[in-house]
Amino acid sequence: MKKKHLIASALALGIIGGAVAVPNAIFADSDAASTSANTSTYGTKDEVKTPGNHDVGLFKTKDLFNVVLDGKSPLTEFSISPGYGHVKMRVKNSTKATLTFTLKHVNSGDYLLTKYVGAGEPFTWYSKDSFPNGMRSGDYEIQWRAGGAYVDATAWGISANSPDEL
Repeated sequence: MKKKHLIASALALGIIGGAVAVPNAIFADSDAASTSANTSTYGTKDEVKTPGNHDVGLFKTKDLFNVVLDGKSPLTEFSISPGYGHVKMRVKNSTKATLTFTLKHVNSGDYLLTKYVGAGEPFTWYSKDSFPNGMRSGDYEIQWRAGGAYVDATAWGISANSPDEL
């Protein structure tokens, strides 16, 4: 009789121990699942990127550049992919002089436009204002100048399938 009692007690402890072990297993699995499920993403509008900068579907916009401009005549280089010819560019001029920038299509050698940003002013440019059908794909560069002064500004640009996506 003592053996049956001992076996029953051992079974009861096993069941209780199993019940305790199950939640630990659940928490361990859910921690692992939440770690992979909480991988941070970022993007612009419908764009999604992972921290490894891997593209993940639904792209309507693409980042072109995000730069801090400093020096006498900084140069920003970027490429526009086919189908993404609509561009938005934002500039914040912290220079105490007017900032001048010139956009060049490197592949053709064509200078496409020159714009001016007042001292201490922000500026937003949409390609639809100058190129209603979009800009051609290829390599571009922007030359930044401040009338001989040291350039102190930030700029970023994105491209999209259509001007409505900007």
